Amino acid sequence: MTAGIEQTTSAWERLPAAVRTAMLARGKENWATIYAGVATHNKVWRPLRPPMLTFAEYGAMTAFCDRLAELILQSCRRRARTVGDLRRLLGVPPGYIEFLDEEEVLSEDLLLAIRPDILLSDGVARVVECNIDSALGGAFDSDGIAERFVASYAGDPVLEGVRIEPPPSAVDARYFAMRDSLGLSEGAKVGLLFHMGGDYPDTQDPEKLIALLQPVCDRAKRAGLDVVVRPMEWLDLDDEGRLCADGAPLDAVLRLFIPQDVPQGRGTDALSSALRDGTVRMFTSSAAWLLGNKTIFAWLWHDIDLMTPTDADLLRRHVPHTSVLTPAGLADAESAQAELVLKPAGTYGGAGVVVGPEVSPEVWRASLATALATGGQVLQEYVAADRLSMHFVEMETGEVVETEVPYCIAPYLFGRQPAGAYLRFQVPGAGSVVNLGQGALTSGLLLTE
Repeated sequence: MTAGIEQTTSAWERLPAAVRTAMLARGKENWATIYAGVATHNKVWRPLRPPMLTFAEYGAMTAFCDRLAELILQSCRRRARTVGDLRRLLGVPPGYIEFLDEEEVLSEDLLLAIRPDILLSDGVARVVECNIDSALGGAFDSDGIAERFVASYAGDPVLEGVRIEPPPSAVDARYFAMRDSLGLSEGAKVGLLFHMGGDYPDTQDPEKLIALLQPVCDRAKRAGLDVVVRPMEWLDLDDEGRLCADGAPLDAVLRLFIPQDVPQGRGTDALSSALRDGTVRMFTSSAAWLLGNKTIFAWLWHDIDLMTPTDADLLRRHVPHTSVLTPAGLADAESAQAELVLKPAGTYGGAGVVVGPEVSPEVWRASLATALATGGQVLQEYVAADRLSMHFVEMETGEVVETEVPYCIAPYLFGRQPAGAYLRFQVPGAGSVVNLGQGALTSGLLLTE
């Protein structure tokens, strides 16, 4: 199961020097077009190529991620039967996650959209968190960036005959998974929903974001779906209680927002009512978001003796040891600062994460004390992440800089099928936290032999 994941040299470094030179040259010529319309806060740097894996590495990585998601669900089902049971066990307050049906039974339907965050450490893939939900950002951008890089290589004689391809489309795979799981008919009307003022770039300007995402709507035709992008604030109910966008009833919705901290208002009420009455269906149930809670990583380690030898080996090799922070473990956590990362169990986007080796002992002790007082925090084994050697162009000057940067690989699985990957990496001179809000860049992934 783990064959092909370990790397001694990267797929990029194993390409012939002439191929690498040609790819960088095409990137320098075309970076502006390749990144046109990409949602990003970074206005200074652009990469000249995407990160790369071999087909074998990508296949092995996505296979063990799919199995890990199954182990996560199994661990939850050992402890809970329904969504409400799981919410209470995780200590998530009532109403904190919107649109939650507490009577929903935990099932494999919750595993239809997966995007783990992976760091490589000495070439070994380590899953530091596993996002399970339909609102997995970056699919459109990562698809498009990878496809446009490949298109830029067309006609280059050095690159002819070299197998360099993007993985299957994450955008397409999500639509097909949605259609099949919800049993949608040909021409079903689907709302792609965001909320205004969210963390995603351009949500403050709904008309601009609707225009940017129109190609995503067009791609839905391949799955036989009629998709419109709308802010949730614009939704309403018709006289029959059906959820409507611009007066047209919707058969289903796909969230582009995390179902927590959702602004309340007419649109939220309308969606809640339609879901409760069964007049609209959502991909995926917001209960899937509970499965991404980092407390479950601690449950996995608690359950390791219940696993098969193969699954236990997967956990030891690819998932950093994780435990819930408790008063009894405080002294050990203080002494093991250099080996630990403190994480809020239910947040996302790196919020509240404290990396032990990167802060002073005073900050570490204060962070632990605060975490104990507030609750809901886990301690995870620190992963010494490998760096990615990348070439960047400074947009204003055209200067090219080669440097090693922190990065994260996030492969998508929709309907349990591998489809694309979302790559995030820092830029020259930035810190170690790979976060879009702090200027990190995104990319798709390219595969080679």
